[in-house]
Amino acid sequence: MRGVGAEVTDRGEHAMRVPGVPPGGPPDPPVRRGPLRTTDREDLPMAELARLRALEERHAALEMRIAEEDNRPRPDADQLSRMKREKLRLKEEMERLRGHRVH
Repeated sequence: MRGVGAEVTDRGEHAMRVPGVPPGGPPDPPVRRGPLRTTDREDLPMAELARLRALEERHAALEMRIAEEDNRPRPDADQLSRMKREKLRLKEEMERLRGHRVH
């Protein structure tokens, strides 16, 4: 007997339909496109510019890991929290290097 919202998958298994999620699963996380934002501060010394680029790469990678974890059927809330705090710390350091105040 099929329950409300249940559907049969292509392998003959029963699966629950989650409102707002397409039958094939959640959409892929957005892909970042375009140049790095390091052009905001062309006057940075070479070492700081390299540091800023490394931080931006780590920030983007962490953003992808957060999206992947968040899209899992049972995301690990503790892991998500740690990754989000680290992402915020990276953002604050990038802003400091660019010379902007973070509020």
